[in-house]
Amino acid sequence: MTAWLLTLALTLPSFGQVQDYQVLVALGCSAPRHVQNAYREAFAQEVLPRLAEKLLNQRVRLTLAPITGRSYTAPVRVLETPDPLATPRFKLEKEKALWQKRALAAFDELRKRAIAECSKGTEIVAALKAAGERARGPGRILVLAHGFEQSELVNLYDYRLKLERYEVRQKLLKRVKERLGLPPLKGQEVCIAGITAGEDNNANARLTTSIKAFWEELIAASGGRLVGYGPSPRLCPFL
Repeated sequence: MTAWLLTLALTLPSFGQVQDYQVLVALGCSAPRHVQNAYREAFAQEVLPRLAEKLLNQRVRLTLAPITGRSYTAPVRVLETPDPLATPRFKLEKEKALWQKRALAAFDELRKRAIAECSKGTEIVAALKAAGERARGPGRILVLAHGFEQSELVNLYDYRLKLERYEVRQKLLKRVKERLGLPPLKGQEVCIAGITAGEDNNANARLTTSIKAFWEELIAASGGRLVGYGPSPRLCPFL
C-alpha cells in the first residue's frame, strides 16, 4: 500500500507548486538581426512546445528578459499557467496553444523595445544577476546568447585575453565580484544555448572552448550549475 501511494504521489501534478523557468535572450544591439531571428525560431519551435507540455501536469512560471547593453534594468515579462489540479483537462489543452502565442508575443514585444532602446554591449553576467535575484527558489535558466560578454566588466571577444589560462579566468571572476557582484544562482540550473562562433574572425575554437570554461566557473562560483552548453536548446536537460 505504501509503495502504491508513493508511486501515485510521484505521478500526480505537483500540488500547485510553481516550476520556475527563465529565458534570457540576446536582443537589440547584443546580437545581429539574423542571430535574433534564429533565437526566436528556437524559442518558438524548441522551447515553448516543451514547456507547454509541462503545463498539463504542473504550474509553470515563465519569465522572459532580454540580454542587452543594460541587462540589469531591462524590461521583463512573466507568464504563468493555471493549476492543473484545479483546471479541467480540455481547458488545459486549449491553454497550451494560447500560452505559446502569448509567450511568443511577449518575446516580440521585448525585441521591439530592445531595438528601440538599443545600447551597445552584451551584458550576460548582469542578466544572470537579475535572473538570480528574481528567482523565488530552485529554478531553471535558459540563456539564448552567443556567449560573448561585451561589457565594462569584460570583453570576451578580445583574443589577447589568453582566456584559456585558469589564472586569467579567475582574475576576471574577481573583477566581476568587485564591480558587480556574482549572480545569486544558488539552486539554479543554467543552460546556455545559441552558441555560435561569433561575428568575428578571432572567435576561433580555442577561444570558444575557453569561454565555456569561464561560464562554467562563474556559474559554479555563483552557486548554480551549468547543465548544458551548445548551439541548441535541445541539449538543455530541463526542457
